[in-house]
Amino acid sequence: MRRYSTAGYVMAAGRILLGVVFLYAAYTKLRSSFLLFAMAIDAYKLIPESAAVAVAHVLPWVELAVGIALIAGILPRVTTISASALMAVFFTAMVHAYQPSLKEGQQISCGCFGLGEPISGWTLARDGTLLAVSLALTVAAFWATRRKREGGALATGVALPEKS
Repeated sequence: MRRYSTAGYVMAAGRILLGVVFLYAAYTKLRSSFLLFAMAIDAYKLIPESAAVAVAHVLPWVELAVGIALIAGILPRVTTISASALMAVFFTAMVHAYQPSLKEGQQISCGCFGLGEPISGWTLARDGTLLAVSLALTVAAFWATRRKREGGALATGVALPEKS
C-alpha cells in the first residue's frame, strides 16, 4: 500500500486550484470578443494598441495550456515557472494601474476573468495570493526534482516507501 505525504496533497491541491483559475480565466476570455479583451489590456497603457490586440488573441490560449498542464501535472517545473511569470506580470500591471486610476477617479477593468471587474483592493489581494501560491508551487517543483535526484521522497505526491 502506498503512503502519500501531506505536503504532496497540499501541493496537488495548490496545482489544481491554480489550474482551475487559469482555465476559468481562459474560458471567460475565449467566450467573448477578443476586441473587448484587447480594450481592457489597452486601458493599462503599458503596451501599444497593436500589441494589446496580439496579446488578446494569444493570452487566453496560453492560460488554457498552463491550466491544463497544472492540473495534469505535466512538466511541473516549466508549468509552475510559466504560471508564476504570468501571475507576476498580471499582478505588476494591476498594481501599476491601481494608483493612477484612484487619483483620476477611473475604474480600469481588471480583465482577469473577462470584463466588468474593476481593479480594487480585492482583486489585488486575490491576484497577490495566487502569485504567492504559484511561487510556492514553483519552489516545491524544483525542490521535488532535487529530492528525486538525491533519492528521497518527493513533496509533490509521489509515494513514500512503506514502513516495515
